[in-house]
Amino acid sequence: MKIKAVLFDCDGLMFNTEVLSQNMWRKEAEKNHTVIPDGFFSHITGARSDAKALADYPDTPHLKEVCAAMKKKRFDLSYWTSFSPDGLNKEGLLALYQYLEENHFKKAVASSSSVEYLQALIGTVSVPLHFDALIGGDLVKKGKPDPEIFLRAAAAVHEEPKYCLVLEDSKQGILAAKAAGMHSCFIQDTIVPDEEMKRAIESQKDNLEEVIELLQEGDNNGI
Repeated sequence: MKIKAVLFDCDGLMFNTEVLSQNMWRKEAEKNHTVIPDGFFSHITGARSDAKALADYPDTPHLKEVCAAMKKKRFDLSYWTSFSPDGLNKEGLLALYQYLEENHFKKAVASSSSVEYLQALIGTVSVPLHFDALIGGDLVKKGKPDPEIFLRAAAAVHEEPKYCLVLEDSKQGILAAKAAGMHSCFIQDTIVPDEEMKRAIESQKDNLEEVIELLQEGDNNGI
């Protein structure tokens, strides 16, 4: 099946922000004399809210206070925009973007983060990146793993879900892509797939540049 649109997640997929943000979480937890529980990041990575994670770890002391503090720190635009040009880029970002441009694929970013945050990160790239749509979590009612954000992105670029390829690094995003009826490619960052996630992953690559091979294969044989 021919892919006509590629939908990017942002954090941990386009930019190396998840590792940095997890370090922030751990430092904030230390300040509050607690430890981030195992599995916590799998709950919040790719999600719009940390409510489920809080509910699943009710016995972790001061976790609510840590979450409240991190809401301010995690999306401090002045911090992220202080990086040097291309300092946050994940491997293969520019190569894949150039390929998509040259081959006239439609491109959208569909992330649980706000549009303002997406624009700030995209602005750290040394060359202008032009997307047909930027869909942030502030534009939808339901966050991943609900498919709403990907379906809205597909509508914004005027393509049917079956012609869309979702690039994701999180469990929430992979499940949302499957629920949306879209193709998906998992590129691992900080999240190790569990059994549920493994069943939902359609394809997997080591970096963004390798997605080019996937699209070339799909053009000839279907994905």
